[in-house]
Amino acid sequence: MKMVEYSMQDIFSKAYLPLYISILVVCFIIALQVYNRLQFNIGRASEIRAFKRIIIAYIIYIFDDLLWLSFYPHSQFVAITSIFEYIETGILTTFTFCWFLFAEYYIDGFLIKNKFTKYLFTFPLILALITSTYFCLNVVGLVGSTTISSTYLYSINSSIDFFYMGFAFIHTIISLQKEKRKTKKMRYRVILECILYPAAGAIISLFIFYVPFIILGILPSIIKVLIEMQNANIYTDALTRINNRYRVNEYLEKEWPNISLENPIVIYIIDVNRFKGINDKYGHLEGDRALIAVADSLKKAASQGIVIGRFGGDEFILVDSQNHDPEEIIKELRDNLQIITQKEQFPFDLTISIGYADCCNPDVPIANVIEEADNQLYLDKKTYREAIRMGNHIN
Repeated sequence: MKMVEYSMQDIFSKAYLPLYISILVVCFIIALQVYNRLQFNIGRASEIRAFKRIIIAYIIYIFDDLLWLSFYPHSQFVAITSIFEYIETGILTTFTFCWFLFAEYYIDGFLIKNKFTKYLFTFPLILALITSTYFCLNVVGLVGSTTISSTYLYSINSSIDFFYMGFAFIHTIISLQKEKRKTKKMRYRVILECILYPAAGAIISLFIFYVPFIILGILPSIIKVLIEMQNANIYTDALTRINNRYRVNEYLEKEWPNISLENPIVIYIIDVNRFKGINDKYGHLEGDRALIAVADSLKKAASQGIVIGRFGGDEFILVDSQNHDPEEIIKELRDNLQIITQKEQFPFDLTISIGYADCCNPDVPIANVIEEADNQLYLDKKTYREAIRMGNHIN
């Protein structure tokens, strides 16, 4: 019996091509659906822009792979196949750069606050794109007298890919170790998890060539980030970008059974003084700025064991489960707000009234403690009005 020998192209064309194409098409369609979902307001504008760039790079990467597939099974198109392979390495590095930037935005990294550093980190990407372009031109004979081994290209661009993803991974771990707030820690863990999926796909692709494991590894990361951003939006106040009432109530219900004499919870209710007057006299845009400033003052006070949120209208809530000194918390909130108002230069005095109540008995209803904090808030507002009536300025 005569043995029939097949080339690698023949094997790929006959056995794996339909599977490969099917995977690419499915990933392409899902990526488009995710991109369309990003038209909605599900996060900060900077995060959305960075995430869109990731998906665009991913879609282009899949499209290039489809073009490569259309020529790969045919040995007479070796040069064209090589060009698409070299272009693909540049696209992949662009993707890792976009992911690196998104990670920095997502964890509020230092790169987004320093333009020089941000531009500095684009140089490896530029090097990768120049290298890919040079190899493409070399294939068609426009540069270089002899064909250069593609090993150099893969070594350079793979190293840059590893640099971007590795830096994002290490920086996120460092930020996770320093962070004390639970909500922030959850965000950092999402980034770490989503970096591991493409990395696993890249490792598997070294051993199994005929399935697009890198593309398959990227897809769950994109879906994971979308889900997390949507979930965060459910729990986040759209204006101030802090927890909303639903999220704070959920946190209280979860922590309430654990309180005791040794581990009490203190609930603070914070209200903006004369907020209606600010809206009526200066307009709702200035009113929104005032609310954001108060939220920012709460953010600065937030630490491990402290959860903050907007409770509705011009009312905010702070929940302390670490038994901090209430007077210190109140002083810090007012000092923070004073610093912010001086920086923002509001055309009005922006001050807050604060009431608080503690509880060490899980049998006491949460609503009762909030009501007591509200009563204390009313007394603080009364003190504020008396001071204004007497002509005294208080913070």
